[in-house]
Amino acid sequence: MNSHSYASSGLAALMLCAAMGCGGPLLIIPGGALSGTVVPAPASWEGTDSPFLDLELQPGDPYSVQLNYVVQDGKLYIDPAEGRRWFDYLREDARVRARLSGNVYELTAVLVGKPGELNGFDATRFVYRLDPR
Repeated sequence: MNSHSYASSGLAALMLCAAMGCGGPLLIIPGGALSGTVVPAPASWEGTDSPFLDLELQPGDPYSVQLNYVVQDGKLYIDPAEGRRWFDYLREDARVRARLSGNVYELTAVLVGKPGELNGFDATRFVYRLDPR
């Protein structure tokens, strides 16, 4: 597949997302404001079964991405990599919204570890815990 085919595929996916009103990211394509039912964050994230988390940043101009997450001791964590646009947004404003299984949670991203400080996470990444607002 050549680069033109990849671009066409990406454009087609973006158009499909816009037509369906998916309200967030689509795989590797960033999105805007997350759609879904806003509910209070659970006391424990144990048992969360969504394969990915949709994360919305920049409350004034929503930007959302789909990413992996970790649940440890009932707490929800993300570990952004340097060089990601969304990580820059997170550093500017820690207010985020996360969508799992159609529910949207209003959270605050709290830095809990710098690269190499926490076991169980990529040693090259910062670690943030997502706490209820």
